[in-house]
Amino acid sequence: MENRPMTDENVTILLAKEGHPEAFRAIYDLHFETVYRTAFRYTRSPQDAEDILQETFVKAFKNIARFDFERGVPFAVWLGRICVNSALSQLRARRTRHDLEAYSLTASIQDPPSAGLSPEEETLLRQMAGRVDETLGLLPPRQQLIFRLKYIEGRDMKDITSELGCSPNTVKSHLRRALVVLRRRLKPLWSEP
Repeated sequence: MENRPMTDENVTILLAKEGHPEAFRAIYDLHFETVYRTAFRYTRSPQDAEDILQETFVKAFKNIARFDFERGVPFAVWLGRICVNSALSQLRARRTRHDLEAYSLTASIQDPPSAGLSPEEETLLRQMAGRVDETLGLLPPRQQLIFRLKYIEGRDMKDITSELGCSPNTVKSHLRRALVVLRRRLKPLWSEP
């Protein structure tokens, strides 16, 4: 710690490690919005995002003594990884209860552009989006998240690896596997009359 400058946030983290309630509140106030947005991006549910937000801070405060300045990982990244892991755990739990909601590509399409589309074409477009949603729901949660970050949100590899705390090769592997499943399952959709 001698070589690193002491920022206000670092001082606050040290105080939190010593159990000062005001420091916990300051950390929460500084990071709650980012953690909520991250949780919402993965769950697409305000209620689930709130649950993950609470779970993230409970885990972070319980384990704050383990946060090590010397590792060079910023506190926000450490906290973000806790949030992502909590979101993945929740998605896995949903999947085991058979009520996993797929990330909605239909919601991103909302109202198909009506200019030049007949009612039949609009219906077909909605049906295709529904089939894509169903297929995404078959992917393991981590593959869904990585696919969504890369192809729906357009995030670059560096952002994805940083947010998920994994290597570029791991991200590429998950993307390859997801694309294989999507191509195989959706191929009949494009060959239907």
